[in-house]
Amino acid sequence: MDIALRHLQVVLTVAEAGSISRAAASMKIAQSGLTTQLRRIEQGFGGPLFRRRADGVVPTELGMHVLGRARELLDDFGDLVATARTLARPAELPEAIALGGVDGPWVLRIARLIQDRFPRHEQLTYLESCSETVLDLLRTEKIALAVVGEFPDVVAPSLREFSVRDLGTEPLLVGLAPTHRLAHRRAITLEDLAGETWVAPGDRSDGLGLSLRIACERAGYTPRFRYFGADQATAAAIVSGGGAVGVFPATGGPWPGLVTKPLGDGRLCAGHGWPGPPDRRWPGWPRRSTWARSTAEGISPRRRRRGCGRTPSAPRPCPGRRSRGRSPAS
Repeated sequence: MDIALRHLQVVLTVAEAGSISRAAASMKIAQSGLTTQLRRIEQGFGGPLFRRRADGVVPTELGMHVLGRARELLDDFGDLVATARTLARPAELPEAIALGGVDGPWVLRIARLIQDRFPRHEQLTYLESCSETVLDLLRTEKIALAVVGEFPDVVAPSLREFSVRDLGTEPLLVGLAPTHRLAHRRAITLEDLAGETWVAPGDRSDGLGLSLRIACERAGYTPRFRYFGADQATAAAIVSGGGAVGVFPATGGPWPGLVTKPLGDGRLCAGHGWPGPPDRRWPGWPRRSTWARSTAEGISPRRRRRGCGRTPSAPRPCPGRRSRGRSPAS
């Protein structure tokens, strides 16, 4: 006969009961039926698993081996069932707070804020390659909050159907190796970087790559992208080694071994918005009003200015940034 998990459970039950009669009683089957079933199981293993005595049964050497492995297999199977059921649960659990965005410092900042304010809630974070994909998750209610970005000269996603909180505009910094010829300057321009080798913004940088290319072309050259697909940490390692220059968010880092410089002309920047489900009030969303309002209040205007790295010399807001409907700050 083919041995199955249910047969291993029978063997364990007999061993724990210490006798076939007690095992049959606990399993609520006839003793003769259990005896017949146990005999077939022993035939399947190729030898007796128990030695019969007047006061019950004791495992044989083969039985000890089978019992040891049976416990492991049954425990592993139980873990498999439990983890599979956990993974099969829908992402939008009532107690879960789901956030989505393009990989960047603001997503991580808000994710940490949610975790700090609501430690008993499961916190889910979805990182996507573009803001439009993030908004699709919001439309289908797979997430409840989103962080989307806008870049100069790149068509921004439509946010008309959402309630939006503006997180502000931050400058983008150029990363240089400490030995780079421009590392001593306080600020540089894109014209200064003509002829340099660049690390292309990563696959999850939304429209930054196109915005950088257009800005460089306006400065009179096409950027020489030679490194592709690198995340920010990998890009920083490449730049710090002197192999190229790259663009980094002001709110990111610190980047060990990297010198970051602002662009004096303010051509590169990133605007960030925080859309949520449409509602007349911000952010009193059905079923989520308490934690949504608390999270929103955790990002005050003062914290936003400091988080975006704004200083008196910071560049102006993204040129041509669209005006969109926003809800008042809390």
